[in-house]
Parts: sequence; C-alpha cells; structure tokens
Amino acid sequence: MNLHFELINPENWRIFSSLKVKREQEDWVASNITILARAYVYREYKSIAYAIYDSNTPIGLLLQRDFIDNGKRCCVLDQFMIDEQFQGKGYGKKAMQLWISLIKKDINYDSIILCYKEEDFIACKLYQSLGFQHTGEVDEDEVIMEYKMFN
Repeated sequence: MNLHFELINPENWRIFSSLKVKREQEDWVASNITILARAYVYREYKSIAYAIYDSNTPIGLLLQRDFIDNGKRCCVLDQFMIDEQFQGKGYGKKAMQLWISLIKKDINYDSIILCYKEEDFIACKLYQSLGFQHTGEVDEDEVIMEYKMFN
C-alpha cells in the first residue's frame, strides 16, 4: 500500500467523479460531484479537496475545511470516501492516519471535527479507532465527533 494525496485539479477531477461507494452507503456520503461543489462553495473557509491514490491508482476523496468555534480553530473533515472496490482492505484507516498526520503538522488547529450518520456503524468504529470521541452533539441526523490535537 503506497497511499498519498494530491489536490483535485482540472486534470484529475473527472477520474474522481466516477468513483463510488457501495449502494448501501449512498445515503451516508455525498456524491463526488457534490463533494467537489462543496470544495468550491467553502473556498473562503480554506477548503481543500484531496484525491487519494494508492501508487497511481485513484481510490478515494477527502474534503477538509476550516471552522472557528468559540475562538478555537478546527479542521472539519467534511467528506471522506473510499471507492467500493477498495473498501474492507485497510485503505480507509491508512488514508485517515496519513491525513491526520498532515493536519497535525498545522500547529494552528486545536482539533478535527467530523460527523457521521448514526446508522453508519463502520464509520463510527473507524473514527473511534483513530482517537475521535463523541462530543454529545448531533447536527440534524449526524453525530459529531472530535479529535483533540492537544490533550
């Protein structure tokens, strides 16, 4: 496994728009076109859409953006998806570990925030295994988790 990130750009966006999650996950993750549209809409919040590759093979997408909450600067994991053919093989966890290590290098963040649909038990288990903790907050039908940079 040789994972790395590249920015979504005019040369690679079409490749990533064709990746998809499993049918039963479609209600839990936005379409890739919607993810790219969100990156554009949130550009004032320093949104970054990353292409996830294993060597030269496109396997997923990740969207992050900044959020200020009560004076704390947070990195929001807005969307994360691994293509259905690469799921269940450790790619998701490895990609998240790599991404968290990138975020930790930015000393301006106090935490990482994400949310997931309550019925998405696999995502919950993944995020907990990486050190995310439930905040007790719910945004509409999504459960919020936080990864604190400093304990």
